[in-house]
Amino acid sequence: MTTDAPLNEELTFCAVHPDRETSLRCNRCGRLMCAQCAVLTPVGYRCRECVRQQEDKFFTANQLDYLIIAAVCAGLGAVGAAIVSALNLFLILVLVAALPFGGAVGELALQAVSRRRGRYSGQVAAAAVALGGLAGAVAQVSVAFSQIAERAGRPAALPLEAALGAALSDLGLLLFVALAAAAVYSRFRMRI
Repeated sequence: MTTDAPLNEELTFCAVHPDRETSLRCNRCGRLMCAQCAVLTPVGYRCRECVRQQEDKFFTANQLDYLIIAAVCAGLGAVGAAIVSALNLFLILVLVAALPFGGAVGELALQAVSRRRGRYSGQVAAAAVALGGLAGAVAQVSVAFSQIAERAGRPAALPLEAALGAALSDLGLLLFVALAAAAVYSRFRMRI
């Protein structure tokens, strides 16, 4: 009876997935890892923890930087969405304007924090643009309604739910905000 494997070989398992047999080790820390946990780097396979530690050297932002990024992106997102909502542009113009607007917002936010980036800067910036854009659109709808009601001789305020519903029913505005948020996120993900 012949076998291909030596009888005294011990089975080894992935450190993260203990149900997966493996013999692959991280070339930095020696941790056992399965094919799903292995990350191919220019110097060989490494575990996700070692790759994350290496990436952390490039993230220099602090907690205040996240707040600055959120404030800049939310403020500019609100202004941009309010303008788009007020102008009621054709859908194609909205699509053409959204990407450069988002890129400019991302660049201004990067300049505001001296180009420091954190692991989650892109996500914070995109979420702030989306929330700010929605807030700007709701504010613009409320102001427009108040002006129309005032001209009709009936000063009235639009309920928040109605203003939000009106803003969310504008497909052009929603596309503008979504594309601007995507452009901001991609600007933060660039390696420049």
